[in-house]
Amino acid sequence: MWHNQKSMKNITLEISEEELHEVTKAYKILQSFLEKIISPNELYTDEFLEGLHEAQAEVKNKNFVEVKSFADFV
Repeated sequence: MWHNQKSMKNITLEISEEELHEVTKAYKILQSFLEKIISPNELYTDEFLEGLHEAQAEVKNKNFVEVKSFADFV
């Protein structure tokens, strides 16, 4: 799916709370836009989509157990 990936250097980035809010807002706008025009098959790996479909089926069939602590989750 991703071609010619390159590693990025680790950097330290400092932004204000207001800037973080604006970045988050922009991310949500882009996410909403992309979801409208791009198939999930293009956005996510096959493995992720398979897990998503399994989880949706489990919820639909009420095949889950309530987790009360992180230890129960793992």
